Amino acid sequence: MIEIEAKFRVDQHTIFLDLLRSTVLGPFALMPTPGIEYQHNTYFDTLDRRLTAQRYSLRVRDLGRRRIGTVKRSVDTQAGIHTREEWEVELDASDDPYAWPASVARDRAIAALGGAPVVPLITVHTQRQYIYAIRDSVVVAELSLDEGTIIAGDQTIDFREIEVELIEGQLRTDLDLLVGHLRSRYVLVLELRGKKTRGMALLDNPSQVAPMPPSDLERARAIGSHG
Repeated sequence: MIEIEAKFRVDQHTIFLDLLRSTVLGPFALMPTPGIEYQHNTYFDTLDRRLTAQRYSLRVRDLGRRRIGTVKRSVDTQAGIHTREEWEVELDASDDPYAWPASVARDRAIAALGGAPVVPLITVHTQRQYIYAIRDSVVVAELSLDEGTIIAGDQTIDFREIEVELIEGQLRTDLDLLVGHLRSRYVLVLELRGKKTRGMALLDNPSQVAPMPPSDLERARAIGSHG
């Protein structure tokens, strides 16, 4: 599977609230799904980081009732649009890719690892809300409204972002059009790095990773607490 998505940093939580209340965005109908998905994501690599060197990421996502193993390989990033190959498999017990159920995801992981064991490097806790973008009665993209924390060693950093992912088989022009309408309505900052890349940077150079700016509401709360 090919994953094509845009990623934006969101400095104001009110943008999420407005999107969840909206029913249209340009030619797209917006359909939010109820509830919040709570994710516990763990990223693995070898001690010598051979997966990262090959532009791979290996992640286990725990959703409570489901656990999913994912292998991705970065193909390209242009104008803030990320293109990756992606393979997934439903997991039962083990996080170890060598013990995953037979699947393309397992085969790709083992081939990239070359026999080396993996270790957990980064943990990402995410609260996610979904909105589907629909055009001419067809779901063309999935918007993920994410808030959470990246944990790398004893360092942490918060994030708030929107991922806009093209549904497989739909036109790239629809993704570009949707992103254009999002950026014309809201102040969004292109996020050129994925969560794993930011976690690796936090692990290696914690002083170089800027914290997420607080929203207006968070600023107000901070002022009030000191007033």
